Amino acid sequence: MAGSADVAGPLRVSQRRPLACRECTKRKRKCDKQIPCSRCRRLNLECSVETVRLRRNTVQHASEIQFLGSILADLDTGSTQKLPHIAQRLKDRISQLQTGLSSSPTDENPAGLLQEDIKQPDQFDERQALHRLAEAPTENTDPPILTAIEHLAWGRNSAGCFPHRRCACQYRRDNPDMLSMNSGSFQIHGSALESLVFVPMSNDAKKLIKFHIGHLTWHHNCFHGETFLEQCDLFWSTGRCDNPLWIALYLSVLSCTVNSIQNSRKLKTLLDIDLDSMQTAQQLFSAMVQTLYHSHFLNNLSICSVQAIVISTEVAHNLGLSQLNATMFNAAVRIAECLGLHKIKDHPSSLTQTRDQWEERVEREVGRRVWCQMIIQDHFAIPFTDTYSISPLHYSTGRPLNADEQNLSELPTNIPTISTYVRVLVELAALMPDLVDGLGPMSKRKSRREQYEHILQVDQKMRAVVKDIPSFLLRPDKAKESKIPWLSIVRRSLAITAAEKIIMIHRPFLFRSFHDPNYGHSRRTCIAAAMTILREHETIAKEEDLSIWTHTAFAITAAVILCFEVNATVENPSDGKVEMYREAVLSARERLALRNHDLLAQRGVALIDAILIAEEAHFGARERKRGAHIDFNRIFANYSTLSRVILNPDDDMAFGKFTGNSPDDFRSVESNEMQFSWNQDEIDFDIWFNGIFNDLQPSPLS
Repeated sequence: MAGSADVAGPLRVSQRRPLACRECTKRKRKCDKQIPCSRCRRLNLECSVETVRLRRNTVQHASEIQFLGSILADLDTGSTQKLPHIAQRLKDRISQLQTGLSSSPTDENPAGLLQEDIKQPDQFDERQALHRLAEAPTENTDPPILTAIEHLAWGRNSAGCFPHRRCACQYRRDNPDMLSMNSGSFQIHGSALESLVFVPMSNDAKKLIKFHIGHLTWHHNCFHGETFLEQCDLFWSTGRCDNPLWIALYLSVLSCTVNSIQNSRKLKTLLDIDLDSMQTAQQLFSAMVQTLYHSHFLNNLSICSVQAIVISTEVAHNLGLSQLNATMFNAAVRIAECLGLHKIKDHPSSLTQTRDQWEERVEREVGRRVWCQMIIQDHFAIPFTDTYSISPLHYSTGRPLNADEQNLSELPTNIPTISTYVRVLVELAALMPDLVDGLGPMSKRKSRREQYEHILQVDQKMRAVVKDIPSFLLRPDKAKESKIPWLSIVRRSLAITAAEKIIMIHRPFLFRSFHDPNYGHSRRTCIAAAMTILREHETIAKEEDLSIWTHTAFAITAAVILCFEVNATVENPSDGKVEMYREAVLSARERLALRNHDLLAQRGVALIDAILIAEEAHFGARERKRGAHIDFNRIFANYSTLSRVILNPDDDMAFGKFTGNSPDDFRSVESNEMQFSWNQDEIDFDIWFNGIFNDLQPSPLS
């Protein structure tokens, strides 16, 4: 009786592997699914199980089967003595992929070892083991076969096969042009896109791109610098690129760069660039959006669209386009999931040898970098949405490597790389879903005591994460900073962001902490964090360093918190800290007011003025009481007046730069014109801050 008596000829295709033996199946008898089965032993029959082609294996490994088949055909024409042996091994491998059955140990003897040198388990029957495993749950994370079949009809893909070089899904790249990362298959000159948007290709544009790669990529880490520069060089010299959606990525990078240097005379002089002769950041952003829609990015799925949208976050908030950015970002999340960015497999352990292997490694790493940045942006937006789109339980893509950009070989974490900053941020971002989930369902929050205990626990987790941050990001390291030009601004940016995240953790109890000593820890923590933010913001402004959108956004948050601290009760009214906080707020307001083409900063100025005016009007300019409740209605009315002034195109303060007027130069409407619809005793900082700060309509793209 044998366990492998397969008949010759082509194998039958089936969705699942037979468990009953051939004889019982043929006679339609009940089989106990043991090899040999009890019936065959009793009747002394040859007992075997039919070997079939599993449809899911054939589909999943179609590319590899085709590849091995082509090699087999080539080897069959050879004449050396080793060719038959090689051909047989390839046949065995194809059979293994089609049937899911492993070859016998003798077939897989790679080094020609003697049979007695190979350990064989006693009384081992591979067929019996196979039947036992067939009934066990699979650990494969690929979608069930039914879902995969349904997706064939829908034209969708659920497999984790990014970057689609050897897969069988609808995004498979079949020809050499599609496999290349710099094929130049699209020509912009003479295309419909060229007549729709202006794509700068001047020397100034080249300077901006190269500056971005060398000084800004660390903040988003959404491409491989050398590869992107190669693509830009081809585009500049020929007008060609891989995909029209790559143009959107190019425009997004330019828009981000212009926004980051436009308020720094030092950087503009260093680059020897005249931004007045170029498109503005807003015009470049608008061109990016038009390129995306003209190229049907919602249907023609490409990682370039995802990169463009994620990088555009660097400028969208400063342009007052936060809502547009949020909707486009969520579209990008779905595109990324369709492409499989959330299920990217780990890199091979060995370094690449061929050009094809190198390009696949780059694409795989870029996919991990983009997905990492999407996690960061999604989880840090939780205070503005009270939810998140990317569940920590539903992706398997790992963090980007702390790698040498030249060969993508992994380096120790104490060596700074282009991925260091985002690798730290994603650890902080990972705390945020648990933060919001731990407060309880939105329809039925936990008790106040339980919520606060949870917040204190998350606070401790964040402090533990900060302790593990590389030392060169926590304190100055002159040796490293002399070799890496962007390391200093990375350190300051991380200080600002980490301080804002500790505020984010305590936000649910921030307002209450100003008047309830039971939450004094939140108050002290947030005040200290706010002062850290404004100190770093002041240093960056004085040094005329890069301007990142988070610098402006988090400086506004810090200033608002200190305004409320000045208003709140203090143990000693004569304490010099009160005036210190007030001076910090006024200095931050002055820095924000001087920013050109930054609507976010101008709204921040309006909000600070609205709070200060409300304090002056309520308490008197000279003798301000301490401990009175904040008049939110008056603040909202003041802000409504000031914000209308900002957006009035006929006013000198139209979008561009807020004049340096002090709060005393403005007077608000009556506070009863604007009334809150919620109980002020239960007011939440997130509701108040986001409601008042995002009240304005987005400015037009054009």
